Amino acid sequence: MSTSETFVLPPSDIWQARARLKGLVLHTPLVYSRALSRRTGCEIYLKMECWQVCGCFKVRGAINMVSTLSEAEKSRGLVTTSSGNHGIALAYAASLFGHPPTKVFLPQDADVKKLEKLRDLGAEIVLYGKNFLEAYDRAQQYTAETGATYVHSHDHPLIIAGQGTIGLEIMEDLPDVQAVITPEGGGGLLSGVATAVKSAAAGVRVFGVEPTAAPAAYLSLRDGVRYERIDVRPSVAHGLLGGFGEWPFKIVPRLVERITVVEDEEIIEAMRAFQQDEQLMVEGAASVGLAALLSGKIDLRGQKVALVITSRNIDADWYNRLIVQTSGK
Repeated sequence: MSTSETFVLPPSDIWQARARLKGLVLHTPLVYSRALSRRTGCEIYLKMECWQVCGCFKVRGAINMVSTLSEAEKSRGLVTTSSGNHGIALAYAASLFGHPPTKVFLPQDADVKKLEKLRDLGAEIVLYGKNFLEAYDRAQQYTAETGATYVHSHDHPLIIAGQGTIGLEIMEDLPDVQAVITPEGGGGLLSGVATAVKSAAAGVRVFGVEPTAAPAAYLSLRDGVRYERIDVRPSVAHGLLGGFGEWPFKIVPRLVERITVVEDEEIIEAMRAFQQDEQLMVEGAASVGLAALLSGKIDLRGQKVALVITSRNIDADWYNRLIVQTSGK
């Protein structure tokens, strides 16, 4: 594997991100799950980003990018689009670097728990549109009108490098890992983790998983054309409903073995398995990797597998209704 031919994002960028993040984020544990290993036939290790600061992995990329902004860039205000977690992460990062005003555009059906966290962190919330892409268009219009600084949720090298520090930690804690599975939304997490993992051990297999409600990465790799805009359907995996980024489209085909798609019923079953086996209440978006294993869509029996568990910011009442109402179906 040649670095110059393979890595669009230099692995050194991820190490630089790690230095910036030192003392600001957690080195989250990699926890062996005996029960989930029995269910899947793999050796399952859970990368517990759901225990990260702000309850999600997104804080890594947000801090990495905000820490590099000039005072002028911050003074114009920060803007982003989010289903919730990236907005939370950006508002938290802003609180570490001078509290620049932060405006977050979200779809109108955003999770109420995430909205609460955004308000607690002092972000200005704008609810707009039926989905991420409609909110994104409005945020881009606002940014063009005001000159504010846009902090992308996934399609920026500094964001990708920050998320890639997860891959560094996996390889340090489990150097003989054979496969890594991450949720796939816009592609920032998958791109960063794949770059870090493959730079450490070229033979490790990397997979991305996304909901059938928004299969932008799957279609992009299948057709060789980037699907930045697709028709998005509702899904319990709220955080993965968007298009595929330009930077991820350059990175993922080189480093990722496959993108797999899973149905909502499979995601809910994985959420239930996390609850029953590990007493974890995690988001649907965090459960797609396990869904792919439980459904047999990714078969890694007998292999040592790291699952990135990305987030826990979910409304408890909605979660409990979902688990109970679908139980036994």
